[in-house]
Amino acid sequence: MKPASPASPSVEPRGNPRAVCTVWFALFFISFLLYAATANRGAQWQDSGYHILRVVSQEPVNPLGLALSHPLHHWLGRTAVSLNLFEPCFAITLLSGLAAAIAGANIFGCVQALTRSWTAALFAALSLAVAHTFWQMATLTETYTLAAALLSGECWCLILYAQTKRPAYLWGMLLLNGLGISNHLLAVLITPVLAVVAVIALRRRDIRVQAIAVGAVLWLLGASPYGVMVASEWMRSGNAWATIESALFGHGYRDDVLNTTISAGIMIKVLGFVIINFPNLLLPLAAYGMLSASKVNVPTTARRALLTGLVLHTLFVVRYSTVDQHTFFLSAYVLLAIFGGIGFSAWTTSTSTNKRRARSVIAFAAIAWTPLLYSFLPNLARHWRVLGSAERHKPYRDDYEYLFTPWSIAEKSAERMSREAVALAGANGVIIVEDRMAEFAVRYQARDIPSDRLRIIGDVDWRKGGSAVPSKQPVVYVPLNVNKAPEAPESYSWRRIGDLYLLHPVPPGS
Repeated sequence: MKPASPASPSVEPRGNPRAVCTVWFALFFISFLLYAATANRGAQWQDSGYHILRVVSQEPVNPLGLALSHPLHHWLGRTAVSLNLFEPCFAITLLSGLAAAIAGANIFGCVQALTRSWTAALFAALSLAVAHTFWQMATLTETYTLAAALLSGECWCLILYAQTKRPAYLWGMLLLNGLGISNHLLAVLITPVLAVVAVIALRRRDIRVQAIAVGAVLWLLGASPYGVMVASEWMRSGNAWATIESALFGHGYRDDVLNTTISAGIMIKVLGFVIINFPNLLLPLAAYGMLSASKVNVPTTARRALLTGLVLHTLFVVRYSTVDQHTFFLSAYVLLAIFGGIGFSAWTTSTSTNKRRARSVIAFAAIAWTPLLYSFLPNLARHWRVLGSAERHKPYRDDYEYLFTPWSIAEKSAERMSREAVALAGANGVIIVEDRMAEFAVRYQARDIPSDRLRIIGDVDWRKGGSAVPSKQPVVYVPLNVNKAPEAPESYSWRRIGDLYLLHPVPPGS
């Protein structure tokens, strides 16, 4: 057999590396300051609250399934808390802001490498940085910005590999993809794309078999935090099928993950959130970038891989019916921003200097007005009753502010609810939490009180087993909907205090 020919001569990546690094760090620093200044500092609702609780209670495996454990994010959170620089909630949330700042700066690097246009690269990076969901996830404890940071790094390595054929860039994208899988299984969507890139490179003899082997080892190394967790669970349970199902879908999410139907209502909601994220020129320029990538000499390998990744992420999310569906679009937004940068470069190329300047001013002005729009968005949505019957009316929470304000520092309802619940119950009381998504915040606030003194139970547990039979202990009820008072036991009544309820005995004869 004829040995593989040496890799083709490398082509230097586009741009001045020192200048690119300088701008990268400037974008990273400014973005991180923005996200840190606007980050939620306290206990949080839903999955964000559970991520925090699992970190402070050192619970690496999520009881809801391996697929929801996110080991890389969990251990980074543990590291952030161990530094003792900030209160645990804020420390873990800052991890989201750090990852988001890296993702935005990486987008700059991707577009600059593709187009040699500093203006186009800035346009793409800033468009993503102030996008609604991206900004919101950067100011809450979530795994999505870390997924975006790793994906953007993969894309940058992919682009540099397509330009230079250097194995180091191939290794980088495979290592980052493995780490992405250890953070969130969304990263699996891009894995086959990268595998095809590697196989094609091997068939064209751009790289040697040994380089592919090194890349495979690095991918396994990156994915090892999740792989070790899955293997450990398999050994513990002895049930291979249950472990695999838990690793792929979690417990009870299989039908949602494998859903194949897309309703008109879901498509309208998806389109609405995409427009909210980019109420500027990013969307039309991204479409233009997909069609005109050849005008700015984007390598065919990079263009096809990025476009395939965007299609795969979009198709997965639009048929994944879940309450927080819009948050899963973050990875798609990363790819969309890259195409937006390509489109901006093509739009401002081959035109006069005056037209190029005018178009740039229009594009950046549209980005600048995006945060201004977001400041009015909650009231506009409330005026139009966008949520309708979907309003939750959770304690102290304004659903319009919660959903439509990207800077989460303004949203303190979970912190207030959980602090007041623990304060009302005292160290020897009972807290009944009707809303499972509120329980994590309550347990976080009560983490230093022994569980045999302050009991925190679910509404179902109380009604079924009488776990919270009224006694001399204070009994606090955290409702799912503050406008629906809970049913009181005989000889007792609920007195509303703020948005919570406290159990009181009814005097005889009253």
